[in-house]
Amino acid sequence: MLVEFTTNLQKVNIGKSVKDIGEYAFDYCTSITQISSEAVVPPTCESGVFTDINKSKCKLIVPKNSLDAYKQAYQWEDFSLIEGSTTGITNTVYNKAGLADVYTIDGTKRLSKASTDEINALPKGVYIVNGKKIIIK
Repeated sequence: MLVEFTTNLQKVNIGKSVKDIGEYAFDYCTSITQISSEAVVPPTCESGVFTDINKSKCKLIVPKNSLDAYKQAYQWEDFSLIEGSTTGITNTVYNKAGLADVYTIDGTKRLSKASTDEINALPKGVYIVNGKKIIIK
């Protein structure tokens, strides 16, 4: 049952507070095509963490300022497609219903119970959504 679940896993988000990843953490995860890490310092990897991942086709997205660190870190260096993220913010700021209150950076409420489409349609700028900063480009 666990093997069936992990073979279907396609995307992984690693939070900014992750310091290390345990041995064979992504064992049997042959379908992963993208890993996003918000950790500024590449997490320490124990043996075999990414063994079953196709590192020549899997995209690794890391904080832009940490790009060189990931390219030199043990096991992270094995990925061919390493990109820098300009914001480090993922789409996890929305709740399951996709509705959120949106504030400007100075605290003024801009939208109430906005959908993801409404949020993405905002003018370029920095906003607060569910307590997290997002950047609309």
